[in-house]
Amino acid sequence: MIDRLLFTLKGSKQIMIKLVGFYVLQAFLIIGQAISLASLLTNLWAGHSLASEWGWLVGFISCFIGRHIINWLDTVLLDNYARKTAQHLRQELLAKLFKLGPQLVQQQGTGNIVTLTLDGISEVENYINLLFSKFVSMMIIPVMLLIVCFWLDWISGLVMLLVYPLIILFMIILGYAAKAKADRQYANFQVLSNHFIDSLRGIDTLKYFGLSKRYSKSIFRSSERFRKSTMSVIRVAMLSTFALDFFTTLSIAVLAVFLGLRLIEGHLLLFPALGILILAPEYFMPIRNFANDYHATLNGKNSFHAVEKILQEEVPPEPHVDLKKWQADSKLELNNVEFQYEHGSQLAPVNINLHGFQKVGIVGMSGAGKTTLINLLGGFLHPTSGTIKIQGQTVKTLNIEDWQKQIIYIL
Repeated sequence: MIDRLLFTLKGSKQIMIKLVGFYVLQAFLIIGQAISLASLLTNLWAGHSLASEWGWLVGFISCFIGRHIINWLDTVLLDNYARKTAQHLRQELLAKLFKLGPQLVQQQGTGNIVTLTLDGISEVENYINLLFSKFVSMMIIPVMLLIVCFWLDWISGLVMLLVYPLIILFMIILGYAAKAKADRQYANFQVLSNHFIDSLRGIDTLKYFGLSKRYSKSIFRSSERFRKSTMSVIRVAMLSTFALDFFTTLSIAVLAVFLGLRLIEGHLLLFPALGILILAPEYFMPIRNFANDYHATLNGKNSFHAVEKILQEEVPPEPHVDLKKWQADSKLELNNVEFQYEHGSQLAPVNINLHGFQKVGIVGMSGAGKTTLINLLGGFLHPTSGTIKIQGQTVKTLNIEDWQKQIIYIL
């Protein structure tokens, strides 16, 4: 359930170290709050006056305020880190998209790329913010509280230790179910995004041929599939949240009854019983928070992996060619240039000779290769055969920075 890819982000180690320090301090404050409150109640039960116990009261209030200060600092730290990381990812993604060119956009769909760049990065920001905080708190606070519970009463500590893995196991089972549904939801969302963009692009053509109503039904079916998958994810999320809350509450209730019986029978003193009873909800709180927010991070996780997959795409090497600004005597020659797609279609051998400032129209039937030729001229595709000569220099591809700076490409 923990995404290892998240820890490859720039600055993740530094933020983890800071969060560990914050949550270790917060664990000490939780322990101090519990010990102060348990001591205060025990002494008041023994007949001491409230005036004589002001030290424990001040200690409880100080620990309580300290916890809120730590929570505020933790929130500010993670908000800043998540925002900066999301901005950096968006810049890297846009830079990579411009380097890879329109071929990648055509493969994944314009709607999907636009949604990923805008909403997807925002979901990644939320994912980073939630997961780092919940993960570190779950790894530190329960361990430190369990040590104190063993010190107060080893039998109660043993019960708490045995219950914790059962909750984790149940959370993992529900987590896998939610992940499968969230993956289907994300796939449906990609289809819906592409359908929407395609409909906007072709609305004039669809209207002209009288197909706009028929196409709207296709969009409606896609949106219905997305709605149903979303509701399915929400059902699993609500069920798992309810189940985990129920089991953790039941565990605390059973522990309270167990402590009460031992207290009545005289096998346990009031101070350790109160201390364990106060620490028990704090012991289960991190895993409850992690489980509750896990479903909220699933879309962010899918978006994060989609962004990383694009960032890992190899960029074709640029030839080291120095080109001048296009002049009246500049020439571009394509001799028997061909291109072969993986799915089988290809661009037939093309011969072009362009010089100076000309106006050239590329005309052909649908599927003749107009877009492929434009992508070749823009350097976004690399010819499978043939030669290209520009300004007297022979190159294998037009993926040349000096050349692409002089091009305006509008799909």
